Amino acid sequence: MVKPRMYEAMVILPSSMEQEAVDALIERFRTLLENQGATVHEARIWDKRKFAYEIKHVSEGIYLLFRFEGMPAAAEELRRVLSITESILRFRIFRLEPEEVAALAHA
Repeated sequence: MVKPRMYEAMVILPSSMEQEAVDALIERFRTLLENQGATVHEARIWDKRKFAYEIKHVSEGIYLLFRFEGMPAAAEELRRVLSITESILRFRIFRLEPEEVAALAHA
């Protein structure tokens, strides 16, 4: 039987996006995860940074951070939606190991 796991997702948006659009995307992804039965522990803007090299002709981006606990299907659905959302420059979803989860709890 598959048990719920902890995941962390990092999403990069162009820095030219309006704050309302960024907030709408954060809420959209939070809702998607919750509809998949995941518990969202964190969904926020992490930072705004200049890239070492351009990504899709963009040199600066807004980084979003999502931490959630759920079944692998929730992470797969998030991956599917992120891959077809045009405004996203890059994204990465990581499954956290138990020791990483413990370290986050003590941070």
